[in-house]
Amino acid sequence: MLRAAQGLFLSIGFGALLLSSAIVPAEADSPSLAGSWKGGGTVSFSSGSTEQARCRATFSPSGKSAYDVSATCATQSGTVSQTAFVRGSGSSYRGTFYNPEFDASGKIQISVSGRSQVVRLTSSKGSAVIRLSKN
Repeated sequence: MLRAAQGLFLSIGFGALLLSSAIVPAEADSPSLAGSWKGGGTVSFSSGSTEQARCRATFSPSGKSAYDVSATCATQSGTVSQTAFVRGSGSSYRGTFYNPEFDASGKIQISVSGRSQVVRLTSSKGSAVIRLSKN
């Protein structure tokens, strides 16, 4: 049960981070999320335990200021894949993520600075903070 709950949260946290979609303004100086990203961070479960995670995500434009995201993350508990969608302006994006394997969903926030981003995921199962760099 604990492993399933951790897998669900991991999936939610990493899914949100890596599989989130983002809306980016059309301004030339605005950061773009399009492309491949990789990195890692910490997943905190509602039980109080934490795990380190390594993630890869692909952001695909899905409109003028939107991205569809697919991501895969691995922790000591296992590997999960998820998807997400986010909207925003400038360097700040918000949205939701979903992991079908564990039927988990939650909120995602992304802060972009040049070729790096910090992704914060929250759900009823826990939270995650992942730092990604553009490949």
